[in-house]
Amino acid sequence: MIIGYLSHRVTILKKVLGVDVGLGAPVTFEEDGKAWAEFLKQRVSTGTVADDGAAVVVTQGIRIRPRVIEKGWRLREGEHTYEIIDVDRSDPAVYVLTTQEIKP
Repeated sequence: MIIGYLSHRVTILKKVLGVDVGLGAPVTFEEDGKAWAEFLKQRVSTGTVADDGAAVVVTQGIRIRPRVIEKGWRLREGEHTYEIIDVDRSDPAVYVLTTQEIKP
């Protein structure tokens, strides 16, 4: 890992489940710290939506140093927010997150 590539400051948002009052627990996200990140090239692939409709899925790979982070959490960089789809922990020196941008 070349440390100079970690040029984006991201905020990590941890998923927090509220109290279930019969309609399902409300989900909120609270800040769990900041990290330096490297944004990799976006991947565009076709996905399938209900009733066999085709859709384009754009995912963003992001590298960060190892820390506590899980699927379902979010990252915020500037005005962009990304949902973490997968965390690749195969390299102990760096985690690669597969994310998808959440549109407002």
